[in-house]
Amino acid sequence: MSGVGAVLSAALVVGAAPVAAAPAGSAPSGGSPGSGPARRAGPGGSLLIVESNHSVPLVHVVIASRSGSASDPRHREGLTNLAAEWARHGAGGRSRSEMDEALDALGATLEVHTEPDSTRFEGEVLTRNLAAYLAIVADMLIRPTFSPAELARTRHELEGQIDELRNDDRALCARFFTRNLYGEHPYGHPPEGLKSALDAASAAEIAAHFHRNFGGRNLVFALSGDVDAAALDAALTHSFRGLADGPAPPPNALELRDPVPPKGWRIELVDKPDRQQTQLMFGHPALRASDRDYLPLSIGLAAFGGRAMNATLMDEVRRKRGLAYGAYLILDERRGVGAATGWVFSGTDKTVATLKLVLKLYVSFMDKGISPTDVAFFQRFLIGSHASEMDVPEHRLAARVGAEIAGLPPDFVDSYPARLGAVSAAEVNAAIKRRVHARDLAITMVATAPIMKSLLLSAKLQESAIDVVPYDAY
Repeated sequence: MSGVGAVLSAALVVGAAPVAAAPAGSAPSGGSPGSGPARRAGPGGSLLIVESNHSVPLVHVVIASRSGSASDPRHREGLTNLAAEWARHGAGGRSRSEMDEALDALGATLEVHTEPDSTRFEGEVLTRNLAAYLAIVADMLIRPTFSPAELARTRHELEGQIDELRNDDRALCARFFTRNLYGEHPYGHPPEGLKSALDAASAAEIAAHFHRNFGGRNLVFALSGDVDAAALDAALTHSFRGLADGPAPPPNALELRDPVPPKGWRIELVDKPDRQQTQLMFGHPALRASDRDYLPLSIGLAAFGGRAMNATLMDEVRRKRGLAYGAYLILDERRGVGAATGWVFSGTDKTVATLKLVLKLYVSFMDKGISPTDVAFFQRFLIGSHASEMDVPEHRLAARVGAEIAGLPPDFVDSYPARLGAVSAAEVNAAIKRRVHARDLAITMVATAPIMKSLLLSAKLQESAIDVVPYDAY
């Protein structure tokens, strides 16, 4: 499973409180406060993270590669996701149906999630079946079948998912917006890929890409629930004894370079017939998760576009004026330069007024910053919301994996509340000044072009600032 729909859905939650791909940290339930998980060397030189909680006989498992869609070569967008899905659907002598039957018999789940910085095999299994489950996962990583027939089927399914995205206006907007924002930068690659790129990839190329990126030193094994790190060693050693321990792929220099920021305000109008409502996204590159400004900027952007009803966007756009059904802004957690991204969902007749107000508010936020009172409120809001989210073991485990992938310190998840609480109002406003670029934004909207373009021109926007693209062109 990959794609902008899932990524956007997760990202919007981060606007309120960091979840799967955002910094997090509360004392793990089931352990001593502040003790954190066990961290040690895993199979083939990988990293192993284990957090024990014996209240329920269930184990949540994440095996994450440090390579995601940003590692896809140019003109091979979607290669990483295709490789992982192909391995998932046949390994260790089992066909796709036999693998699914084996997982069902164990009461287990196993899915593929592809993001820009990481690709993850993720699922749950009953404690008593953990060893058998790990053996299946080991087959996928070490002994994928890679049959030609299954490749054709997997490729067809993924291309069908790309077609299906066109029926979901929010996912469609996010797909176009990401390309609009990042351009040729690897973070502009859609995780689900491009049809032309998926068709062009050969079986040998896909298999080689998989083995290069799913070797031991490029992997993070993470488990939470009814499991102990010491007891797990034997099962991992047995199941993954053939896992290659060669060096991890070198960092993708293109991925880690700074993206070229937009200049001014340009509108990409994705033309889709018969729209009565508009999906609108806007944003700009911001910073790496490891940057010292990340936490201060997180507080500032929560005040501007978080899920709290008194956040500026919600208060001004939705509550006071009723211009939009929703209005949020989030900050990506990325190993490279992530984006500050806003989303607004409005009726066609209100879109131009909504856009003008949002831009005015964001410029004012950049120029004026926020008050110490608001800084203190949103610090408390983020910490409290975060504590609620992190009470879910799988959210907490995903946050730990996300922090590791993003290059954050090993204790970052558990120390997050203290780190956030130590940020001063001066640091928040300095980060806003340095990192918010409200006058240089990529703007994408999904709407019916003849109608929306006329409305934009009537509002005195220059025609040269509007690019119209067909909704099925990407």
